[in-house]
Amino acid sequence: MELIHVADDGGDELTMINYNGRKYPNFPGCMETKVLETLPSAEIRSDDILVCTFPKSGTHWVYEMVRLLAAEQLERDEVAKGFNLMENCNVDDYYKDVPSPRILNTHVRFNELPEQVKVKKPRILYVTRNPKDVTVSFYNFVKKLSRAYNYTGEWKNFFRPSLEGKFEYGSWFDYVKDREEVKKTTDVPILTINYEDMQENVFREMKKVASFLGINSDEFVKEVCDQCSFASMQKSKSPISKVMYRKGEVGDWKNWFTVAQNEWCDHLFKEKMKDCPLEFRYSLK
Repeated sequence: MELIHVADDGGDELTMINYNGRKYPNFPGCMETKVLETLPSAEIRSDDILVCTFPKSGTHWVYEMVRLLAAEQLERDEVAKGFNLMENCNVDDYYKDVPSPRILNTHVRFNELPEQVKVKKPRILYVTRNPKDVTVSFYNFVKKLSRAYNYTGEWKNFFRPSLEGKFEYGSWFDYVKDREEVKKTTDVPILTINYEDMQENVFREMKKVASFLGINSDEFVKEVCDQCSFASMQKSKSPISKVMYRKGEVGDWKNWFTVAQNEWCDHLFKEKMKDCPLEFRYSLK
């Protein structure tokens, strides 16, 4: 495990961690605690619920709604309560005393999850989002967290290497294609929902999630959706909300991509996803 600096197309660098050929965020203390090395052996419970996403795909928003649905009560606590990525904390310590069902979060691929996932078969909720909006959101995220990333680059130099998978967690395309292959070969229960569908009708999508979790109260699902509207999450007093909830819009990429950048991205999408069966709202305009 080593600290590395990866340059964008203009030579500006992002600081991240390289471990086993994969790139991860430079989380505070991650190098010292060696969390990535302990993740494969972490204890998993059969009633755990894993929220798995590529970064900037609505992780915090979905996590909070799933947390309330699983608890089956509306807790008036801060948005960030209990939130931590599996690759950023020692699961056996951080989640040891958390009562079941535990809600675990991660951006890693399936084969990077604890080995017990294949044995205990916890429920996995995958969330996907248009890679154009993901890239815009990620750019604004790293700019806000300048102390962690030490990045001062411009959008025009950031978008291409980001979409090509040169930064942390690699390629969005590789991530979603890996997920689709996993769904064909594992009997671990998996549900996929789309960020764009949630923005269109969050109640409809959360009913799918609730059914996946064995919850059948439409009234309670509606209450959760109302409490966790994107606007209310943005207004939370939690410090994390100032960083994690920027716009949440579908199609904000149109304010960032030039015509040439968009055409390049569309070509990349068609090439990378031509053999992938993922049903996805990818906007060409």
